[in-house]
Amino acid sequence: MNNLISIASVDITSEDSFNLLNSNNLHLICTANKKNSFANQLLSKLGESQINIDKYCEMVNSKYEPGCLFPKYTLTLFPICNQESIIPIDQSLRKFFADSFEAQEKYFKSKTMIFCFDEHSWPDLTLVKSILEQELKIHQMEGIEAIYFYPF
Repeated sequence: MNNLISIASVDITSEDSFNLLNSNNLHLICTANKKNSFANQLLSKLGESQINIDKYCEMVNSKYEPGCLFPKYTLTLFPICNQESIIPIDQSLRKFFADSFEAQEKYFKSKTMIFCFDEHSWPDLTLVKSILEQELKIHQMEGIEAIYFYPF
């Protein structure tokens, strides 16, 4: 299953969603933005302290590569766009998506993946979605029932 489905809203903060994040049925990929972000809200509701959330986000962004919180959660933090990187943005996105797919295949093995991006972390969401669609055509991932893209 490599078709990307755009969704306008997602309720990851419900009790059912929390259970999914702990059952390997859902692999959530969201930007490592530590302030007023989806990752921050979600990790706070899962019981993580702001100190830990900040550390996770800082590690992902300083290394400029995705970071998985597996096995604690089926969550991958995606680095924030670095406009000053010597690596072009499209190349960075391709590598980050490939890393996320590799984590999915090796560790998560979830049935559903949701990619959550905000315009503060990645200003060109059209580019993000386009690269994700291209990478999904290259990476044949087994066992996936649905892949969603949630821009907010």
